[in-house]
Amino acid sequence: MAVFQSNEKIQIKFIDLHVSVNEKEILKDVSGEINPGEVIAIMGPSGAGKSTLLNLLANRKTKGVVLNSGSILINGEKNSKFYRRKIGYVMQEDIFFSHLTVRQTLEFVGKIRLPDSMKWDEKLAVVDKVIENLGLRKCENTVMGGNYFTRGCSGGEAKRCSIAVELITNPACIILDEPTTGLDSSTAFNLMNTLKNLALKENRAICLTIHQPSSQVFHMFDKLLLLCNGRV
Repeated sequence: MAVFQSNEKIQIKFIDLHVSVNEKEILKDVSGEINPGEVIAIMGPSGAGKSTLLNLLANRKTKGVVLNSGSILINGEKNSKFYRRKIGYVMQEDIFFSHLTVRQTLEFVGKIRLPDSMKWDEKLAVVDKVIENLGLRKCENTVMGGNYFTRGCSGGEAKRCSIAVELITNPACIILDEPTTGLDSSTAFNLMNTLKNLALKENRAICLTIHQPSSQVFHMFDKLLLLCNGRV
C-alpha cells in the first residue's frame, strides 16, 4: 500500500458559477481550475465570496447556499461521491481533544477513517509516515491543548496537525481555509513551504484562501484567483 504518495491525480474545474447565499447572489460567473502539483490561492476582501467558493469546491453543504448555474467537474466528470473520497478539507479553526497528544489524535483519526480491512499495525504505519512528513516528530507526544486550562502545541504545530488529519486518508486534493491566519510570518512561511512540497513532491492539488501573504509566501503560489464583489 502506498502510504503517502497520492495514487490518483485530480483536476477540479469550475465553470461559470453563479451562487446565491440566502437569496443574495455572492458569486457571479466565476471560473477556474486546480491542477495536480499546483498551489492555487484565492484572495479578496471580506465578503468577496472566498469561503463560499471554497466550500463549493470541497462539496461542503452550507445552509442557504444555492448553486444557481455553472458546473464543478472532477477529472471532467460530475461525481459527488468522488468529491468526498478524494478531497481533504482543513478548516480555519483547529479543533482537537485538548488532552490527547499529537500522536494519539492521529491514531484516533486513523482508527475511524482508514478502512476496516487494514490491520492496526498498517494504520500505525500510515500515522507514523504522516507525522514524519508533516514535521511533527518533535511534538508527537505533546498534548494538543488549545484551551484556557491546557497548554500544548504551538499554533503552527496545531495547524500542521490539522493538515495531518486530512492526509491520513491520502487525498489527491487538499483545500484549506486561511491556514496561515494567526501565525507569525516565519511559521506561516514554513507551513506554506510544507504545502508547496505536498504539491510538488506528491503531485497533490492544493487550494487555499489567504489574507495578506508575505512576498515570500506569495511567490509560492502557482496561480492566484482574485475575487472582488463576487467576480474574478
